[in-house]
Amino acid sequence: MIRQNRSAGWFRRRAGAVTAGAALAVVVLFALLGPWLAPHAPGAVLDMPYAPAGGDAPLGTDHLGSDVLSRFMAGGRSLVLSAVGALAVAYVLGAGLGMIAALRGRAVDAAVLRLVDVLLSLPSFLLLSVVVVAVGRGSGGVAVATAVVLFPEVVRMVRAATLQALQHDYVEAAVARGEPTRYVLVREVLPNLLPVLAADAGVRFVGAAFTVATAAFLGYGAQPPAADWGLMILENRDGLALQPLAVLVPATGILVLLLSANLLVDALQPTARTPGRHRGTASATTAAAGTGGCALRIRDLTVEADGTRVLDGVDLDVPRGRVLALVGPSGSGKTTIALASFGELRPGLTLVSGEVRLAGLSVFGLRPRRLRTVRARHAAYVPQDPRTSLAPTLRVGAHVGEFLRARGVPRAERRGRVRAALRMVQLPDDDAFSRRRPHQLSGGQRQRVALAAALAHDPDLLVLDEPTSALDPVTAASLLADLARIRDRGGPAIILIAHDLAHVAAVADEVAVLEGGRVVEHGPVGQLLAAPASESARRLVVAARSAGTPRAGDSSGSGEPALSVRGLSAVRGGRTVLDGIDLDVTSGGCLSVVGPSGGGKTTLLRCLAGLHADWSGELRLGAHQLPLRLRSRLRDDLRRLQLVPQDPYDSLNPRHTVARIVARPLHLFRPALDADARRAEVHHLLERVGLKASHAALHPGQLSGGQRQRVALARALAAEPRVLLCDEATSALDAPTAATVLALLDELRRELGLALVVVTHDMTVPVRLGGHLAVLADGRIRESGSVERVVAAPSDEVTARLLSAIPKVPSPPPYERTVK
Repeated sequence: MIRQNRSAGWFRRRAGAVTAGAALAVVVLFALLGPWLAPHAPGAVLDMPYAPAGGDAPLGTDHLGSDVLSRFMAGGRSLVLSAVGALAVAYVLGAGLGMIAALRGRAVDAAVLRLVDVLLSLPSFLLLSVVVVAVGRGSGGVAVATAVVLFPEVVRMVRAATLQALQHDYVEAAVARGEPTRYVLVREVLPNLLPVLAADAGVRFVGAAFTVATAAFLGYGAQPPAADWGLMILENRDGLALQPLAVLVPATGILVLLLSANLLVDALQPTARTPGRHRGTASATTAAAGTGGCALRIRDLTVEADGTRVLDGVDLDVPRGRVLALVGPSGSGKTTIALASFGELRPGLTLVSGEVRLAGLSVFGLRPRRLRTVRARHAAYVPQDPRTSLAPTLRVGAHVGEFLRARGVPRAERRGRVRAALRMVQLPDDDAFSRRRPHQLSGGQRQRVALAAALAHDPDLLVLDEPTSALDPVTAASLLADLARIRDRGGPAIILIAHDLAHVAAVADEVAVLEGGRVVEHGPVGQLLAAPASESARRLVVAARSAGTPRAGDSSGSGEPALSVRGLSAVRGGRTVLDGIDLDVTSGGCLSVVGPSGGGKTTLLRCLAGLHADWSGELRLGAHQLPLRLRSRLRDDLRRLQLVPQDPYDSLNPRHTVARIVARPLHLFRPALDADARRAEVHHLLERVGLKASHAALHPGQLSGGQRQRVALARALAAEPRVLLCDEATSALDAPTAATVLALLDELRRELGLALVVVTHDMTVPVRLGGHLAVLADGRIRESGSVERVVAAPSDEVTARLLSAIPKVPSPPPYERTVK
């Protein structure tokens, strides 16, 4: 029944799009084919001016005595073609200029924006008139003028979309390997802008058609005796009382064209969907019964996407004052369960069966307005990334107070409750701190403010989506300690989503292990650690217990340094973020750069890759000194120094296949290979990183996080580099997958003689890799040496804090297990 209701809703939502699309197609075809289907020549005189309908003129005649129907059928073509032509020209020129401005920046960007500002400062009608006067009247002149009117808005829109696209890791990887501007824009950026451009083009088409019709009505467009809808309205307006059809018919054609295009654009816009009400759901009063005091109860929850099970028969109970950790690999269904707790499913997902009760209410059985009320009163959510979880324009006190205002808390009570919420998460409650904005806070403070806002109204359920993944170990451990204190005070039911059992073992009461949308094991933390029954749980426990175990053997490499840095200093935003950095890594060696968030680790890696603009110092690759700027480096310099970006879900272009991604460096750095040789080398590289040749035909969306990271490594290896720069290579991966990626890096280093520079905030990474360690904090190297020496006897307080924050999983006594 639920599936049938969802399908019926899908067809109802699509009915508007089908109707609007059909109407638009009829109007456009009528306009394009009309001149050949018209019963008479558009200029033929059949009767006296403004003759009524009848005889050879079924819609009457116009001011010249010509057939209104024939002129109407012949007059739509110029409108449609002029609008489409103007739109195409505006997009070709505007999109190209907008992308170049975003990519080049600085002087080029400033010049383009000044041109756009000048055009936008002129009223559209004035700009239209000036261009028409300059190029001449007629359909061509109007099309050019319309393109000029649309051009500046297209430039601004494309520039903004391109700036966002340039933040993706796969674009930065392309720039770092020296791809030309044309390739970056056409192959990396443009394919991912097409959905945005297509949606915007629908809106712009309406504006273009309206502008062309308006110009024709003003006499700028087609000139008599040509047939044009806008011109027909202009010519026959004086005879409206005598022959209204001569004006109403072309006006109706314009109206149907614009309205159908508008409705189609609106119908095709993606909307967030909340599962609707289904029959047989208990009322709010009766639903509260039988929950046994649970803040959240999930029974037999099954969700599908295109016939594939995303969740399969999930059963969970979370009472107040308890912490349930959802642990499992990426794509196992953790976030889908969290959203379902609020009665929400992502677009494309279908509720097949099951029930979710929040504070006793079946959330999938509530109307949207009632559901919003229930969420506001009983639930709270803390997102993953502290950099985007707070509104940048709101101060701390205003941000927390906004949550209280939205829940109907009187103004007089808000100030006190804001202070109490800040104290609850170990933040200052004075006025000075409350007046700070997000950019004045550290990552840990931002995450705590988001937690304070969520707890301010005392919810029954609190969901935290991997709250520590973007934090350094010290900050993460402190945040988890706060959660433990909140739990011990009898706080809300907490669902803690994580991919690393080691981080949540100390704070969670129960753990649910997910694999392929199913809960493969569920029970108290102690039981799971003592005797994991499922293979998934065993992998998580093994990875958690080995997190702080140093690896055996030497990873320092030998011989002369493969990469040497002397006196590196970097400035960002007028502030020195790196100062006097000296580092060396030998061939076959590993250098791990570790430190708290904001210490300058990523900036260091960007300097080495040539991506950071404002830095100084000396960089040597072997005996050869490298230019500091990327554009000054030779092709061979770029080949020998390869970057592996941080996020496996963002480092591969989603529009490209794996084969195309891995083959691109071969085309760039090894041009002597023909197509067959490149294909064979792609398969060899995939097998070298533990993938199959069949993966070459897949897109990144069809791969797991670990597989994507392996593809990123294969892409880097395709250039045959001497040094690999790895930026947080495991931060977005679950613990077992992270362990396999680290093992692969170590294997590649040993067998190929690669020098590894690994930047991470996770102290367990250098412990596992070995080699040399440099602790970077506040832009300076605080301590360096072999991993074994630094771990055994840290001489700096930052190093000591990082080591103390390594999760330590206890070895509990054996328990009897209950496996679900």
